[in-house]
Amino acid sequence: MSNHSDLIILGGGCAGLSLGMNLANYGEASLRTLILEGRQEYTNDRTWCFWGGFGSGSEKLATHRWESFSIATAKDRITRSCKENPYLMVASKDFYQAAVGVIDKSSRINLKMESIVSGEVLKRGGLWHVETPMGVYTAPQIVDTRPKVPHFGHFEPLLWQSFLGEEITTEEEIFDPGCAELMDFSGSSSERILFLYVLPFSKKKALVEATVFGPEPLKAEDLEESFGVLVKQRLQGSPYSSGRKEHGILPMGAPPENRQTDPSYVRAGLMAGGARPSSGYAFQRIWKWSQECAIVLAKGRPPISHPQDPTIIRTMDALFLHVLYSRPELAPDLFFSLFSKVDPVRVARFMSDRASLADCLTIMASLPPVPFLSELAKTVGLSYGNRTKRGKKEKGA
Repeated sequence: MSNHSDLIILGGGCAGLSLGMNLANYGEASLRTLILEGRQEYTNDRTWCFWGGFGSGSEKLATHRWESFSIATAKDRITRSCKENPYLMVASKDFYQAAVGVIDKSSRINLKMESIVSGEVLKRGGLWHVETPMGVYTAPQIVDTRPKVPHFGHFEPLLWQSFLGEEITTEEEIFDPGCAELMDFSGSSSERILFLYVLPFSKKKALVEATVFGPEPLKAEDLEESFGVLVKQRLQGSPYSSGRKEHGILPMGAPPENRQTDPSYVRAGLMAGGARPSSGYAFQRIWKWSQECAIVLAKGRPPISHPQDPTIIRTMDALFLHVLYSRPELAPDLFFSLFSKVDPVRVARFMSDRASLADCLTIMASLPPVPFLSELAKTVGLSYGNRTKRGKKEKGA
């Protein structure tokens, strides 16, 4: 078998497999593509959620849906219908199985597991050379979806979303299987943004996650105590059994622009613009990018990375994140105000990168102006990732 391809995709996670699936749609007209993935096998290691009802082809991959959601603080709770734009969940095991199935049927797409890239990817003689323990692979084009690539520089977002989740089964009927508990700030404090996230699968089974928005990414062990306290509080001491666990960190802030000046090498995925800065939602953004990238590649053009968000969205996300960073104690009331005052259809469009100007203005009007005006005065000219540590001078100052 030749070690040369038309395209190499580094990383077979959500972004890499999504692109592989969409390239496979072109059949024999597709580029000869090699996907290099370091894992030995795919496991049910995570879940992805997004708002449905927008006609995306990825909605067929959803395994659960909720037509209402709740938001809670220590003072109040609301439940709202989202039937028009249901909250959808994709289990990674189902996504991986579907993706591998599509790719295996393609004679033009090849997925190689246990292929860890060793060293820097270099271009010689018009070809990129990728070294792995299994050999050196070459291609004129690279799409790099790996979450951490040293030679691209360090990405330091303003905030990190860190979560620890567990599928639990209770002895009593605790949950409403039709309602996703998106944010329960009952256990939050003035020091950090902490909330419980609950996706019920039945009255007795749910995925429960402790989530923190903070300036540093947290390991699973850093979240274990908070997880235990929040679950005990939510179940009111009712006994439960533990199942599958998951842990993850998501960037909340715009990544630096693609620093690779060669258009034949682009970055994509979670750490390269795949995640929405203000929320961490990534699945739909990545899927849409993979469709668009597959189209341009099929037309014989170089691969593309994630497009930059519109100016108004970038500005709103940046300002919102700066307020959360500077005033974490305001988070429960800010999110509660947003979800209680704004039509869920507008919220879904905003969270799904489909917001109109009217949606943006309505969302801005739902939030108290003083914290945002105050933060705006302090942060004019600062980028997402340009943060000042509390009590310390800004980097480079």
